[in-house]
Amino acid sequence: MATTNAAPPTAHQPNTRDLSVAEVENCIRNVGPIFHILPPNHRAPWDTISFTLQPPSIAHTSSSKAFSLKVYKKWVKRAPLPGGDGGAPPSPTYSESAGSFGLDMCTHVLRCGKTELENALSSLYAVALQEAVEQHLTEGGDERLHLSPDGNLYFCPPHPVPAAIIRGTCTCSPPSRNAIGSACTRLSNIWNRAESFDGAFDDVRHRISTALGLQTRHHIVLHPSGTDAEYTPLLIGTSSAKALGCSGVVNVVVGVGEVGSNTPNAAGGRHFSKFVPSGGAVSAKALVGDFPEGTKVLELKARFADGSTVPNFDQQVVDAIEQAEACSEKPFFIVHALDGSKLGSRITDRKLVTDIQTRLGNRVLIVLDACQGRTESEELDWYLSRGAVVLMTASKFYGAPGFCGMAVVPDSAALPLREGVTVPPGLGDYLTKYQVPSNLTAFRAALPAEPINVGLLLRWTCGVEEMERLARVGSGARVAIRRWVYAVKDLIRQEYPSLELMSESSCPTNEGTQLGGVNSIIAFKLLAREDKTPLATAALKQIHRWLTTDVSGLLPNCAGEEERRFAALSCFIGQPVAIGDFAVLRLAIGAALAAELGEDPSVLKTVLGEDAEVLGKIEVLLKYHKVM
Repeated sequence: MATTNAAPPTAHQPNTRDLSVAEVENCIRNVGPIFHILPPNHRAPWDTISFTLQPPSIAHTSSSKAFSLKVYKKWVKRAPLPGGDGGAPPSPTYSESAGSFGLDMCTHVLRCGKTELENALSSLYAVALQEAVEQHLTEGGDERLHLSPDGNLYFCPPHPVPAAIIRGTCTCSPPSRNAIGSACTRLSNIWNRAESFDGAFDDVRHRISTALGLQTRHHIVLHPSGTDAEYTPLLIGTSSAKALGCSGVVNVVVGVGEVGSNTPNAAGGRHFSKFVPSGGAVSAKALVGDFPEGTKVLELKARFADGSTVPNFDQQVVDAIEQAEACSEKPFFIVHALDGSKLGSRITDRKLVTDIQTRLGNRVLIVLDACQGRTESEELDWYLSRGAVVLMTASKFYGAPGFCGMAVVPDSAALPLREGVTVPPGLGDYLTKYQVPSNLTAFRAALPAEPINVGLLLRWTCGVEEMERLARVGSGARVAIRRWVYAVKDLIRQEYPSLELMSESSCPTNEGTQLGGVNSIIAFKLLAREDKTPLATAALKQIHRWLTTDVSGLLPNCAGEEERRFAALSCFIGQPVAIGDFAVLRLAIGAALAAELGEDPSVLKTVLGEDAEVLGKIEVLLKYHKVM
């Protein structure tokens, strides 16, 4: 194939200073290390200087060619570069067959000024950087990250959507402009060798600890998701069980149905997806290579089929532990606590933790599931100071692109990871040494160095940007969270009779545990207009998908103009959660919005107007979903 959108050489201008081949090649080299100049025998037959894009983070030749074509197509659609004293900017051509760019020379000179050439190449570099970040954001995880025309599994693209209304930070969100800017800066630094991968991961860990204000000495293991973060406490548990001569491991998962659907699989040391972050394919639910057989997982639900909460749930956890002890000789227990379920609920109480630790002593490891990221630092520190591993993500409340999780290991529980832990080789599909801090010596040494999870690094870079902004705003953001929650609930009660708020949880509450002192996830049913019964999960899944895009063309002819305006909106909200006999949708405030409202409380009126738009579209979809 010849060239794509090839442009003729720029006409010679009287004030143009011709650039020699050497000067052009020097400009190309100086703009960025991703530009590789081809030797003359590899160039196209015409008089050109040819170069390729070879980003260090995109290794394979075939991948580089596909990447270059995408970059070129986006680059030619950009706003035209302004001219300057040196004349019109040059317009590189692109050869799909060769996978290379070309600058047309006329009698061995390029007829443009140096500034114009540098501007053109810099704009090409900027497009390549943005494209690489978006590509990496969809890599290094399971199939929930993989893209379709609608985005990932949650219909979120790996780039900002400026016109969209974002209220889906309990599920997944497109990244903010600031977050993407930070990711671009980080990747450019890595390309230019201003930062190493090891240094970048260490920087992320340090910034997380500082932004969260954690006081207890700890170590952060960065995971591709909150689900596979379960492998770190399981590794500690199996190692501790072996050292204590225990008969096996019993892993107690609480709030099943309100935590990640694959949590029980990961808690048992099993794969939970067909694809692993290393890029390979596995048999879902098979044991991760060389994890010990026989981990027993107890799955405890905290709600009945009608949505009401199980009374005395903590006692049910204790009863389950007693029954497991009666069936095994001296088992080791991993017991989950939960602060922030999919519905924002706090499922267990602190007293449960102290009672279990008193009862079992060194035969128990507590795991706090705070994956929603809506837990106050004081609560995180309370658990860490008592030897609990804390699981969190940046891809929920903090609005990072899905998926990025972490296991925060208190120093008091880290001994097995420092000294002599046996790491199952299969964990190398999820973790590389860069994701583990250097002071967890044995754990890190047993992991592979590659493939480096660039996508995870960039997703966490996005997340920590929002963490730091929220930390800077401080108490103002927490006040803003409360104001938003109360105002939106009032709005639903007063204006939207077809939407029914889910009753407040009767699970243990402690205003000190939740950011803002409130449950910042608003769950509600959609009531069918005929008999006021709640819509089931399948219908809510379709509505959730329609919310993300313009579906005005799907409305019937009888729909009014205002209804079509609502249907054209793009809104990201929390995906449906099935609760026994019914399902709910969710609105959630995230860190970016909380910080914005904390910085300027007067913005709340505008924000509530956006919420009314989201609710208006939901009502339109509820009205017409059967005929759409």
